[in-house]
Amino acid sequence: MPGGGSRAALVAGSALMHDIGSLFPVTLTLAGDELAFTFVSSCPSPDAVGEWVRLRSGAVVAGRVLRFSVSADGHRIRAELAGTAVRALIVLADEVSAASVSAPSLGRWQDQMPGTVRVVLDELARMLSRCRHRAGGAEPLIDLALAYRPDPEYETRLAGAHERVRPFIAPVRPVLALRWRAATSAQRKEFLGELPGGAGRGWRRRRRTTRIMGMEVEVLP
Repeated sequence: MPGGGSRAALVAGSALMHDIGSLFPVTLTLAGDELAFTFVSSCPSPDAVGEWVRLRSGAVVAGRVLRFSVSADGHRIRAELAGTAVRALIVLADEVSAASVSAPSLGRWQDQMPGTVRVVLDELARMLSRCRHRAGGAEPLIDLALAYRPDPEYETRLAGAHERVRPFIAPVRPVLALRWRAATSAQRKEFLGELPGGAGRGWRRRRRTTRIMGMEVEVLP
């Protein structure tokens, strides 16, 4: 959001995810205060897409008007929060291949991902707010990128699970890569100090992996 830094973009992005419902976030990219998503929709037809859009168009999300545009064939929806750099592309499920998320198959495991991602965005926003409050300075800016990586223990967990549970077991694990774009040394120190072992100098010199609200986060130098 203009002038709001990464924190404001994350808050708006979380609100957008809540408003549009449980759509699977295929990609998420934050570049400073510019946040872009790609979601998968299970709408079965262009008519259903039109109705879905009609019910949400003009809603106020995080104090901003939510706007949509739909492709001619109804298979792609673009959403934006007016006056911000928060955007989303929503595609129908039949246009997304398993390769898009490095997964051998798509399934009910997707259902838990929207909530998982949203919780982490909320916590990152709070952490950025706290580090600025403690260290002062302008709003810090970060870059984020969401990726789904194969889970090496997937086959083992699948083999040991009841057949009814198997569709809910994720073949991949979500990972967020975080890189500093613009922040003072004091802000970075405050932010990293909240992470396990994060106050040490090594955190600022090389890639480290930690967990925030249960999700793997790679903190890049």
